[in-house]
Amino acid sequence: MKIDAHQHFWQYNPERDAWIDDSMQVIRRDFMPSDLQPVLEKNGMDGCVAVQADQSEEETEFLLKCAAENPFVKAVVGWVDLLSEDVSTSLA
Repeated sequence: MKIDAHQHFWQYNPERDAWIDDSMQVIRRDFMPSDLQPVLEKNGMDGCVAVQADQSEEETEFLLKCAAENPFVKAVVGWVDLLSEDVSTSLA
């Protein structure tokens, strides 16, 4: 099995993604699983690991939803606040 071990998906937000400056204009757009799937297929890849691009639990939930809806997303590397008092609940 061949896996792309580090893939980002996002819905572009100019405020949150302010780090994307004018020199990176090409990535100032949404990147969704539907954009990646044909590229994986063309290159004989079996799937990918989605990695968080934003440090928020909302981002992790978004990636988990992408994985649930797209079987080629084999795993998710998400984010959780390990210093939070309710970290156990978040991890569950």
